[in-house]
Amino acid sequence: MGQKILALEMGGDHVRAAVADRSWNMLELLAVCEQERDREEQDLSGALSRIVDQIGKPDIVISGLPGEYVAKRLLTLPFHDRRRLKQIVPFALEEHLPFAVDDAAVAFARVGVEDDQTLVIAAFARKEELRRHLELLARAGLDPKIVTLSTLALAGLLTRVRNGHSGPHLVLDLDHACTSMVLIDADGTPRAMRTVGQGLDPESGNPLLQPAAAAILGAVRQTLLAHPPEHEPADLVLAGPVAAAPDLRGQIADMLDVPVRDFGEFDCSTLIQGIRTEPVRFAGCVAMLLGEAPVRPLELLNFRQGEFAFTGRSVSVAPLRLSAMLAVAVVAVGLLHFALSLGVSGRQLHMINREIRAVTEPALGAADPATAKNDLASKIKDMTKRLHLMGGSLSHGSPLDVLLALSRAIPPGLPARVSTLQIDDTGIKLDGEADSLATVDQVKRALETNGTFSTIAIDHAGAGSDPSKVEFRLSATLKGETGGF
Repeated sequence: MGQKILALEMGGDHVRAAVADRSWNMLELLAVCEQERDREEQDLSGALSRIVDQIGKPDIVISGLPGEYVAKRLLTLPFHDRRRLKQIVPFALEEHLPFAVDDAAVAFARVGVEDDQTLVIAAFARKEELRRHLELLARAGLDPKIVTLSTLALAGLLTRVRNGHSGPHLVLDLDHACTSMVLIDADGTPRAMRTVGQGLDPESGNPLLQPAAAAILGAVRQTLLAHPPEHEPADLVLAGPVAAAPDLRGQIADMLDVPVRDFGEFDCSTLIQGIRTEPVRFAGCVAMLLGEAPVRPLELLNFRQGEFAFTGRSVSVAPLRLSAMLAVAVVAVGLLHFALSLGVSGRQLHMINREIRAVTEPALGAADPATAKNDLASKIKDMTKRLHLMGGSLSHGSPLDVLLALSRAIPPGLPARVSTLQIDDTGIKLDGEADSLATVDQVKRALETNGTFSTIAIDHAGAGSDPSKVEFRLSATLKGETGGF
């Protein structure tokens, strides 16, 4: 057993969670669960505690800060060094802040590179909101290593698992309290990100009849219009707890006139083992788990910076050491098995080659055992061809016998001349000239009465280059044969 990673997403009165086991080379999804705030509870700490009781104490916690508390900007900065980015991003955001920069918690994630420039998704939230979020988790005994945006994690996961479809996508994360969206281009780079501070109630019958639906669909239209694709239209990908509402997908497709899919259609098993048919409502939690993947972890923006920096223990080396020792033992056993198998296989190959040489040497001489089968087949083919040319393979005698029977069948003095004659195992085929159609018919009747041929057919009879002659083509099957030409 490796480290237990817990990803949490909170929206309205609900807490959703996904828990995974991380070994030295693999991330495996163990379970997903959801808890709702009871009526007598003041906040979500009770629901969080029930999730911890259900899945056990985690080693690492990743939490998604609700999108309505966060403002986002896409920045292009003229360098790649992360240290310089960390220094510059807060100042680049300062003109966009509606409050003093000292009151903001700032985080960023690199999402792309263009020449010497770095594309960055930068986000800021009031320190008061971040502090309240951390205190809520602390009341349930949780101290998150990462506080991020689940919708941006969704976009990163989708970029890696688009199943070969390289077109643009708009990820729409539908929640009870708010709705977030991220537009990624054909290269998987985020180009726009926004949040509508309204959500949908999936239990209301038809969520799109709610007043909030107009604002959400309007924001989707504006995002698509503001960033038109160069080639093909963007697919809309639904995720979140509301995405599974009946008929919602078809209704959105009709209203927006765009292709609509849901996150459940994408195969994430290459990134996270154990995923089968998890509901799309947990897609954000599953995506955040990739931030702690042992191989190619997803870069998440993290608000645990500065005064909010994570100070707890984030690595438990004992489980990883045990996994590594077991892996080394398995590799050693595998190598030993491979070496033994190689020796046994080599001995068997030598014995087989020796037997092949003993069998094929009288016919082929000192032939290579690896090609003995093909050499024998080639020899048989050559001998069959030679025997055929000498007449030994014909069931009715040699070609000379068939020719003799043909000459005896055609009466002497018949005004017909054979120009081409073809003889094989099944019969004959001849081309010639005659003075009339009646003569052609006489040739046919003569072959029929001969006794050597069973089926005689006039394949062609008509005027040729000489108007006074009739060109004809005739075929006859040898008796006892069913084939033809």
